[in-house]
Amino acid sequence: MIQKSNGYSKRPLWQWILLYLVIGAIVYGLIYYFVFAGKDSYDVNQAGQYESPTTTEQTIAPQEQTVITLTASGFTPANITITKGTTVTWKNESGKDATVNSDAHPTHTKYSPLNLGNFSDGDTLTLPFNESGTYGYHNHFNASEQGTIIVQ
Repeated sequence: MIQKSNGYSKRPLWQWILLYLVIGAIVYGLIYYFVFAGKDSYDVNQAGQYESPTTTEQTIAPQEQTVITLTASGFTPANITITKGTTVTWKNESGKDATVNSDAHPTHTKYSPLNLGNFSDGDTLTLPFNESGTYGYHNHFNASEQGTIIVQ
């Protein structure tokens, strides 16, 4: 009895090795092209000299810091004017627990990042001001203790 072949026959080992080498070279080339090729590009100027890759550097100005102290008689200084990027630190030296919250009392809705919450005697709270504007704040436990920060 004769068996008919469906056209597929067992490939010799050398053909499989050649097939895997070709596929491997294609995969390696694609990985190299998409992952490694653009990492360290350089430009050659008109004179043929090597130009090092350019890097983007951002100069960050040192941040200023302002301290507002809460005493038994209120915030000192109560009203300040600062520049954008200044960090304000509130220091509690009132002898009791206090808060720093944005106006208006009791809802604290005018500037939510200023709702810093409770801080005990001797503790500090900080907040950077990066946007111009006028920001009112108060001690929620004693709403008569209030202040204003003007950011220019």
